[in-house]
Amino acid sequence: MNLSNFKYKSLIYGLSALAFCTTSCKDFLDVDVYDQYSTESVKTYQDCLALTKPLYGGYVWSEYEGKFSWCVNEGIPGVLFNVHQEEGALFLLSIGDDNPILLEGYRSLYSGVIASCNQIIDKVSGLETSAALTEAEKNQILGEARLFRGYAHFLATEYFGETPLVLHNAKDIADNVALPRVSRKTLYTAIESDFKFAAENLPDSPTDNWRASKYSAKAMLAKLYLTMGSCVADLPGGTYPFKVSPSESAAYMSEVVKLTTEVIDKKGGTASLDSHANIFSAAGRTEPSKETVFALYWKLADYGEGSMYQAQMAPEDIWSPKSGWGSGKGIAYTLYHSFDKNDPRLYELCLVADHEYETAKGVKVYYGPNYGSYNPKTDHVKSGSEFLSSGQCVLNNIKKYIWGVDATAIQDKGMAYDRRMDIVRLSDVYMMRAEANMALENIDVLAKVSSGVADINAVLVAHGAAPISESIPYFENISRPQESDVIFNVKVDDGAPQPITVHVDHPMYHDTKRADFVQQRRKEFAMECQAWLDLKRFFYRNPEWAGQFMYQMDRGIQFSKNPEVQDESMFQTESGYSRRQLVHDLNVKLSEMFPNGDYNAGESEPIVSVDNFINKKYWYLPIPSSAKAYLSTTVLDVPDQVLNQTYPY
Repeated sequence: MNLSNFKYKSLIYGLSALAFCTTSCKDFLDVDVYDQYSTESVKTYQDCLALTKPLYGGYVWSEYEGKFSWCVNEGIPGVLFNVHQEEGALFLLSIGDDNPILLEGYRSLYSGVIASCNQIIDKVSGLETSAALTEAEKNQILGEARLFRGYAHFLATEYFGETPLVLHNAKDIADNVALPRVSRKTLYTAIESDFKFAAENLPDSPTDNWRASKYSAKAMLAKLYLTMGSCVADLPGGTYPFKVSPSESAAYMSEVVKLTTEVIDKKGGTASLDSHANIFSAAGRTEPSKETVFALYWKLADYGEGSMYQAQMAPEDIWSPKSGWGSGKGIAYTLYHSFDKNDPRLYELCLVADHEYETAKGVKVYYGPNYGSYNPKTDHVKSGSEFLSSGQCVLNNIKKYIWGVDATAIQDKGMAYDRRMDIVRLSDVYMMRAEANMALENIDVLAKVSSGVADINAVLVAHGAAPISESIPYFENISRPQESDVIFNVKVDDGAPQPITVHVDHPMYHDTKRADFVQQRRKEFAMECQAWLDLKRFFYRNPEWAGQFMYQMDRGIQFSKNPEVQDESMFQTESGYSRRQLVHDLNVKLSEMFPNGDYNAGESEPIVSVDNFINKKYWYLPIPSSAKAYLSTTVLDVPDQVLNQTYPY
């Protein structure tokens, strides 16, 4: 077999990648897509399987996984506390089309995943069937490619709204006319078509257990229908409309129940609910877990081929040798605070003081005051004071998907590690069925419903968490009429920071622990790239309450040593620290106090642009400016062309 690197010429808008021909059209990006067989060498079923293997991770997903996946999916919804530069801008809801992380994700989805899928579809569609490649085998390969193409387009429209639909790499655009964007209805139609084809043609149980099955496709189809069925509200002006009637919503939700039930009942014993300790164990980081329904995989290899996640999130090099840039990252306090301390999921999600951990290499790690029994020669210990005061802004750091490196791993691949990243695991399938049944009982997000409780509890009990009561709302409004005085260190007219007392009507953070369905999903799937998609479905159902949910988060949480505490031993625990609370009304109140605008809150209290996020309709990310320059202003609504296969691009 002749392996080659195809140089994709990404045309005009950075999307339409040509694999098999040259063009005079203006290039936007040049992207190397690795591990593809040359066109002349693909003849057999095994050859075709080799074509689809790179779709499961590595280079085509590299830029998406490197930062975009967690900055957007965890940062914007307020799961991951991170205020560092462009990464932190998304957490602080300061979103602009010049943020380079947005370009990386956009480029990865289109010039990486979609371009690769289209290349495979184009090549395999033209192959003659034979004993070496039967019709069923050919359709299986096409099903794999279409599943990933549909998934990438699904992510693209949930991130960017009306964005291009690219089904044919080799279609030249006459006279350098920019490619149009298409409506969400058009995108959803194409995605549905791809997922349905995959569900019909993928096997029940692939020979390679990490490959997608028909149940992977059915789960993704359920996710699509859950999203479409949630689109019942009139979205605020300026956002991209797609709305279904109550009867259409019910029909979509019924399909979700049907599909998820089939996945749960007929997965053939290859998936079952399991503990988080097993799901996210170091030993299983390169293989499907018991819960895996559909996943991406990275192998310890060269930069871009292995996963960057561990290096980005690990708080120090004991967890990620030669790299570890996550000391300032952690689970945002409102989410962290909502966990019961007896919930074992918390300790798999983040590093908690006074709890013992162990790296994949077998080194015991302990952060906290009671470390006297540990051996400093063999164990890794830090006092509570060291842990809490050295960059741990929210008194925890990320643990999920972080293992350290075991004795079999090569130690010099700082930004390229093994990782399985579940797209759908069985808990998600249960939760999707619960969400659909809840909507079928009552589409009102504030209403308490009993439908779905059994599925929610199946997930909670399997993971060692306490079950919920007999009913639960999709969303609980935890705003309570209250007033408080908050002290901020404000710098005025370039002078020294001064303590300013600001009286506010309601703080963003509440001692009330959110226990609604929205929070149940946040706790279960934190740091698994689900939170933004969940928040978008909430937005489609009720934009007003989704906005309130954003207001009710406390994103400005940081800790510092309490100056009133004199006893050094108190700095071993959270009680020895003062929590800085950023209140949504801060800008309004300060602007009243300093009408000339000659003030700032300083770096210790970062500004969270909640109003800016909502008013500028950043429920959809802005398409990166460097890509937007090559897009037409035209938005096509052409679902019929997709269905009759006359869509030209």
